[in-house]
Amino acid sequence: MSTTEGEQTSPWAPLRTGTFRALWIASIASNIGSWMHLVSASWLMTSLTSSAALVALLSTASAIPSFALALPGGALADILDRRRLILFTQAWQLLVAALLGVLTLAHTVNPALLLTATLLLGIGATLGMPAFTAVTPELVPSGQLPAAIGLNSMGVTASQAIGPAIGGLLVAAVGSGGVFLLNALSFLGVLAVVYLWRRPVAPSTLPPEHLTTAIRTGLRYVANAPELRAVLIRTAAFVLCYGAMPALLAVVTRVRLHQSASMYGLLLAALGVGGVCGALVLPRVRGRFDPDAIAVLFSLLYAACMLTIAQLTTFPVALPVLFVAGVAGMGVMSTLNIAAQSVLPSWIRGRGLAVFQLVFQAGYALSAAGWGVTATAAGLPTALTLAALALAAQTVLSRRYRLTASESVDVRSAHIAEAYTPITLAPDDGPILLTVEYRIPQDRRHALNAAIPDLRRARRRDGAMHWAWYADPTDPIRHVEAFLSPSWVEHQRLSQRLTGTDAAALQRIRSLHDGDAEPAMTALVNYRAGEKRSYL
Repeated sequence: MSTTEGEQTSPWAPLRTGTFRALWIASIASNIGSWMHLVSASWLMTSLTSSAALVALLSTASAIPSFALALPGGALADILDRRRLILFTQAWQLLVAALLGVLTLAHTVNPALLLTATLLLGIGATLGMPAFTAVTPELVPSGQLPAAIGLNSMGVTASQAIGPAIGGLLVAAVGSGGVFLLNALSFLGVLAVVYLWRRPVAPSTLPPEHLTTAIRTGLRYVANAPELRAVLIRTAAFVLCYGAMPALLAVVTRVRLHQSASMYGLLLAALGVGGVCGALVLPRVRGRFDPDAIAVLFSLLYAACMLTIAQLTTFPVALPVLFVAGVAGMGVMSTLNIAAQSVLPSWIRGRGLAVFQLVFQAGYALSAAGWGVTATAAGLPTALTLAALALAAQTVLSRRYRLTASESVDVRSAHIAEAYTPITLAPDDGPILLTVEYRIPQDRRHALNAAIPDLRRARRRDGAMHWAWYADPTDPIRHVEAFLSPSWVEHQRLSQRLTGTDAAALQRIRSLHDGDAEPAMTALVNYRAGEKRSYL
């Protein structure tokens, strides 16, 4: 499907697609329900116990799964049907929330049960998030993907801005048990939309990957994808500085601005409204500036806002400053998210986005703790000023780790047949050592040296455990590529994982081959002592 330039830059263009529109609205309702749960659970815990530690543990129970299960969740999003995984995790959360609501209304809930339910809800959310994020490119035309990501970010920000407020009002009106049941109902929208969505699934003759193998493959892909590594480095550098203001805003409100909790909520709302507006203006900005320029300009704007907040002692001025900070923060985060999705092919998208989310969440947690310690030791103005200066300084990374590199990556599937020696192997047989012999004249040596790094990264990205290139000292034009696959079925997956960029790297090497026949591939299987298998 093609889109005009106006449609691509319009922030609302993806909403013309019925499934995306319905899922977007349903996800906002679900996110609001999750924020309502946290407010209700915190309030209920204060009535169940006087321990501040147990109240604080609710946030820990909600956050632990995002660290412990992010990578397994990403792997499951790639090896299972994403539609079914979303249905399962949403149903999981619905049942947990409903059970907690019933037990609360029956007055049988206790602190341990409340913590357990919050943990189980966090597990469901973490395992489902990579699949939920990874299906966005399947719902909208490629030209509308940046706008769709911006709308998703806007929905999350809007939910975070209004969810706690709605939760507080409903706790007073219907009690914690009623809020838990409303949270359960909030999952029904996503369940209905995803159930009715008929997702096309390409048939595969290969068995699904094992979970541990899928996780290792995902980490290997990240290690050999320089464009994705650049996004992750830029994300970590930004978040480590960005988190100072949200983490310290409550203290700023009380100590520097001398305001109440309600005014703190108003400041958070200003930050959230700014984020929503940032998501709306970003598509237009992308039409005029490249991703690196956007990330740098918005980072500097956010740093200026932090410097201003560090010096402020009057409340009214803080509201517009935080609104601008919300616009700037959303501009950077959406740009990084778009860059991450742009460099990930479908087969690895869940795992890649899980790593991206893990880097973001870990960076935010470290940022909040680190700048909190700095504020305690050196004072609020000093901590915010140092964070702002560090944020401005990290923009120099744009010179080395460029987000525009993602635009040169072709993640579309490509199919190149590779000849190999016919053998009969079971799927789990291995490791398999594969060799490809090339005849490359010496006058093409310079081109060969330039092409080898891209081929090595392509093989490693697609699943090779080890890769090497050998030259024959007795025959100067004979070269042998050797790489190791964990098993025969993992070798068979290589051809299914090739992207346009991988295929270009392979064709570049093949174009240097000068033999009478195509480069020949051979396969050697690791011999295990005592194994009674005949490889014929």
